[in-house]
Amino acid sequence: MVKNSLLFLIIYTCFVSINFAQKKEYSFNYSEISSHPRLLLKKGEEANVINAISNSRQLKKVHEYVLVTAESLAILPTLEYQKNGKRLLHISRQALARLYFFSYRYRITKEEKYLKRAEKELIAICNFKDWNPEHFLDIGEMTMAVAIAYDWLFDDLEASTKILVRKAIVEKAFNPSFDPTHNWFLKSTSNWNSVCNTGLVFGALAIFDDEKETSIAIIERALKSLKLSLEVFGPDGNYPEGPCYWNYGATFQVMVSAALESALGSDNELSKSKGFMESSTFMQFSSGSSGDYFNYYDCRANQNAKTSMFWFAKKTNDDSLIFKELELIENDVYTQPITYREERVLPNVLVFAKDLDLSTVKTPKKQLFFGNGITPVTMVRTHWNDKKAKYFGIKGGSATDSHAHMDQGSFVYDIGKNRWAMDFGSQTYETLESKNVKLWDKKQDGERWDIFRYSNLNHNTLSINNQKHSVNGQSKIIETYNSKREKGAKLDLTDVLNLNNELKTAHRKGVIINNSYLKIEDFLETNSLPVSVRWNMATYANAEIIDKKTIKLTQNGKVLYLKFDSKNPFQLAIRPSENPEAYKSEFGFMYGSYNEKNPGTVMIGFDAIIPKNTKASFTVTFLD
Repeated sequence: MVKNSLLFLIIYTCFVSINFAQKKEYSFNYSEISSHPRLLLKKGEEANVINAISNSRQLKKVHEYVLVTAESLAILPTLEYQKNGKRLLHISRQALARLYFFSYRYRITKEEKYLKRAEKELIAICNFKDWNPEHFLDIGEMTMAVAIAYDWLFDDLEASTKILVRKAIVEKAFNPSFDPTHNWFLKSTSNWNSVCNTGLVFGALAIFDDEKETSIAIIERALKSLKLSLEVFGPDGNYPEGPCYWNYGATFQVMVSAALESALGSDNELSKSKGFMESSTFMQFSSGSSGDYFNYYDCRANQNAKTSMFWFAKKTNDDSLIFKELELIENDVYTQPITYREERVLPNVLVFAKDLDLSTVKTPKKQLFFGNGITPVTMVRTHWNDKKAKYFGIKGGSATDSHAHMDQGSFVYDIGKNRWAMDFGSQTYETLESKNVKLWDKKQDGERWDIFRYSNLNHNTLSINNQKHSVNGQSKIIETYNSKREKGAKLDLTDVLNLNNELKTAHRKGVIINNSYLKIEDFLETNSLPVSVRWNMATYANAEIIDKKTIKLTQNGKVLYLKFDSKNPFQLAIRPSENPEAYKSEFGFMYGSYNEKNPGTVMIGFDAIIPKNTKASFTVTFLD
């Protein structure tokens, strides 16, 4: 395997070298690469950061958090090679946080303690036996970590350390990336493409002066490969893997564009890919007035730092994109205890916001975002003051989407700071993989769909005949509404619900009426057999059936009534959700003990039978 990758690397770099000698036209004039530091924050731009900090309490708060966190990380022992199952990712992410924070503190304060501590960490990491090529995300993040420290501290690092770093990047990152056993990410459209290529480009830009041919090969290859990961943002900006993975994939896309711009003068138009710049609006709308994400697919509800929004605000000349981000900083979301998630790249805020005037940030004006593409989504926000707002999000897509659940047709609903219709979100992969659950088995009978949080039965959608959604089904948004009276969308769920051609049509319409209340309407027409229907909605609220057509929800002193109506008979239901392993699935099995608990939740809805060859409609009105 190693021999194959080395042979491939030798052939590839020889090819690049020959063409370079023949003055082949490349994407950049590499002879004009900037001097160190060249990644993200060029030499002398520290003054811009210091000035921005002095003029913004929000940036000052983030800056002080980075300094304090760097101090707390500095007293820890250096990282050790320790895999968690098949992953080294938790170590790579700690490395990125440490080296980025240490390097930032040294560049801004010139405290030699942080130079020495970063150098000590660099030596430890570069002496690892490998950076885990079997799970290449680990290499992507580790390479970025090492590259930032090497570049930002270049003038003051020991010569022996720089030699060690260059050797490690070539042997532990570049070489495995030419091995077909490991480099499948090059043809992927998922976040893996963005993260792995970005880390490699950071490494190439960092050590370019000593590894020109190989670095050019890495960069030119990445420019072609990254176009695949950018295609999925089209046409409108909604990211198919959901907001949490936008905050992963798009952040690394932003960082590769920013690093290419700072080092080589442009990003070769990567950021002009259709839908990419618009994705910042998608992300802006992905957070409800409750403060939670519209957390479909493998996404948690709680928000973290979205550092790349500051880059988008500058690039689009639209500072309303960071209107809610400034609130999150004020509310300590950006500066909560470090978990090595989004905050591992928190210095990005200070780098990207250094040329923004945060004293005049505008309030957003739009009330609706609609995005087509792989995972269609519509999100409505009636007001940008959270206490006054109603928020509604509804989605289509397919169970075959990257990180998908069987949640096509699902929705969330906020009134003010309360989320009434919620999504359980993702379960941490390690808790499932450690129990040998086949988490990534997406076949129709795959074990992925036996997980409580991934099943259509436990999302805010429809199920028929107690069966799984069709993994081959695709739900599209067929109408959008953005009038003064109605804001929302209509979805076609026919392909998703039909496993055996049970329905002629299945449409779901969700709209906020007059900025006042939510209405969900479902229209179904059966074929030659009767069909059972399960309407489901998960909630944090206490639920009580008041009468045959009304469920009362109470939460934090507020009350919401769900009024159900149909000419077709139906039976209201309240279903348990707190302890999945205690329940039998309608699919016919007991949920496994590996399922995480969902404290403080319950599911509500109704069951109905629609006769054969019948058109039926069901309306649920949400009245507060």
